[in-house]
Amino acid sequence: MSLLQRLQTAFGRFASKMQQFTAGRYGSDRFTLFLTILGLVSASLGNFKYLRFLYFVGVAMIIFGLFRSLSKNYEARRKELNWYLVWSEKPKAQIKLLMNKIRDRKTHRYFKCKECKTVLRVPRGRGKIEITCPKCRKKTIKKT
Repeated sequence: MSLLQRLQTAFGRFASKMQQFTAGRYGSDRFTLFLTILGLVSASLGNFKYLRFLYFVGVAMIIFGLFRSLSKNYEARRKELNWYLVWSEKPKAQIKLLMNKIRDRKTHRYFKCKECKTVLRVPRGRGKIEITCPKCRKKTIKKT
């Protein structure tokens, strides 16, 4: 048996043992990825003299991400993922709105409805117009 065949056999056994070990585990998701990346950044910043505590925080985040991946408690991991998705939705929406405002700055203006706080997008350069909120039907007059 050649060296290459022995290596292939050993790798095959290792792969099969890893499949058995990870069977029934939760695996990684977006929250685990977020924890891992944030942990790596924190651990890297922890190399600076006055930020040593960030190293330990980063390592703790990485360990928690690994724990989540290897956990068999699907229900608890799904609750954590749902919490993360709700928590991260508002900043993502704000960033998207800001990017849209930057993209449309020459052609559109953005206003907030005073009643329901919905963001309204109207064409620029039309003078005074009456804007009707599609959500609450409140009418306001604004200069574009």
